[in-house]
Amino acid sequence: MEEGASLQSSTLKLLRAISERARSSGRQVIVLSTEGVRVAQAHKGFLLCDYTVINGVLDENGNWHPGAIATLIDNIGTFATFSFVPVFNVSVDFSISFFSTAKVQEEVEVEAKVVGNQGKLTCVAVQVRKKDNGELIASSKQWMAATNLIASLGTSKL
Repeated sequence: MEEGASLQSSTLKLLRAISERARSSGRQVIVLSTEGVRVAQAHKGFLLCDYTVINGVLDENGNWHPGAIATLIDNIGTFATFSFVPVFNVSVDFSISFFSTAKVQEEVEVEAKVVGNQGKLTCVAVQVRKKDNGELIASSKQWMAATNLIASLGTSKL
């Protein structure tokens, strides 16, 4: 698997492709949760991304909605897993603990690390922190199962 800048570039390309597919199919929460993600570091089994909380992902109290946080965690965790095992993966176990939240225009960083791999199962740990003070917003562990499909950024023939 590629490393460094090349992996950052391909991860960003994959993020944009996911966002465009979600937009065309009306899945707005995926679009809003992935638009504006910036890949800061990428290595095999590791991603560090920056994200600025936007209006469309807030709850009725003006906080970053837990569902939007979970969507971002799921996406970044999936991409970290993909960098380790380059096939489509599906979640088989996903747990998140929430510790705080963020407000609109707050910068956060999302760190995803592959922490285990056994055959077709890969475990990724993801932490979301406020960028300015390092306060933990959410922590998750996600087990992914590899499928026999090879990922492609090509367009559908349907």
